[in-house]
Amino acid sequence: MSNIYAALEIGTTKTVLAVGEAETGERLRVTCHAEIPSAGVRKSQILDINQVTQSVKGVLHEIERKQSEAGTKLTIGNAFLVVSGQHIKADPFTGSTLVDGRVTETDLAEVSESARSMALPRDRELLDIADQAYGLDNLGGISAPVGMTGRILKLDTLNIHADKNRVEDARTAADGAHLEIREPLFATTCAAEAVLEEHERKNGALVLDLGGGSTGYAAYCDGYLVAAGVIGVGGDHVTNDIAHAFQTTQAQAENLKKNEASALIGKTETASARVKIPGSSPLLESRTVSRVALDTVVNARLRELFAMIRETLEEQDLLHRLHAGVVLTGGGAIMRDLDELVRRELGMSVRKGRPIYVDGLDEEANPAAFAAIAGALAYAHHNYAEKSVFGFERILKGLFK
Repeated sequence: MSNIYAALEIGTTKTVLAVGEAETGERLRVTCHAEIPSAGVRKSQILDINQVTQSVKGVLHEIERKQSEAGTKLTIGNAFLVVSGQHIKADPFTGSTLVDGRVTETDLAEVSESARSMALPRDRELLDIADQAYGLDNLGGISAPVGMTGRILKLDTLNIHADKNRVEDARTAADGAHLEIREPLFATTCAAEAVLEEHERKNGALVLDLGGGSTGYAAYCDGYLVAAGVIGVGGDHVTNDIAHAFQTTQAQAENLKKNEASALIGKTETASARVKIPGSSPLLESRTVSRVALDTVVNARLRELFAMIRETLEEQDLLHRLHAGVVLTGGGAIMRDLDELVRRELGMSVRKGRPIYVDGLDEEANPAAFAAIAGALAYAHHNYAEKSVFGFERILKGLFK
């Protein structure tokens, strides 16, 4: 008997829907996924709900088409929503409870409940609560306090929350496509769920999820999430810089970014090398631009982004604790020589994040681009796997109409 889940990501540049399936207690496999260009979204924000609804309808139709070609009829009723954008924030909160002598499992349950009592402003919606370390009286950094003696047990957490209106806009758009949003999830922690090894979490790792409208970050130390947030700079900003610098269309600039540009200046080409820009119509002739000039524009924006990330990590005293280095995810991870630029700017080892706990994406040219959606499916499997046949039936009836 299987668990089946769907996850939806409404991004600045693309809308993605994926279906994951796992036999009870086994690894999750992405059995079908589809993506189409997004419409009505800018800088990770929905600006036109009707256009976004059409994008969701389009990606649902693409899933159904693929399933039909495979000889399977599949209609998706609900999905977990992958959320990104600069409106996402993370705040620490500590719960506490009195202990009568030695810490018991009951005390753990009570302090966990206390740690989940943080009151958010009415315009914010909770996406995740990440448990960190326990504290007992004046002793901190405890991972397993049961059996220890003390008076006050504490639990540190990190509360990740989003602008409620922005999440509601996504719900409204999905509802217009007859797709119910089951639960919103933070894109970057979803990506981390899919790509981080356990030893990286313990030794200290930074996940950078490079999207079209923004870049999410999630820092892990000692096995738990210690910082998270979003920088309002993404791949679209690079595209816009290219279009402005060389007076091209957005489509031409995007093509230059993906197929010609490097994150480093003068990495492989001579100073005289030039890049051809085809005419935007049959009546316009092609022209060329300096490759060094192109790379300079790209490099300037990316260095600005990583300087902001570095400053953020330094403010939180985290930069020196990330011994396992940086893991790059998102569509922007495919940028040529990006790993080398990150290595220089942040002074850490770098790798691209391939989903390692979810199967079915190995044939993708850029599996890092699917890390967040894969992590959302993994989250669903870990937290909603049926405990009985009845649990499975409720999930199945909710997901499929």
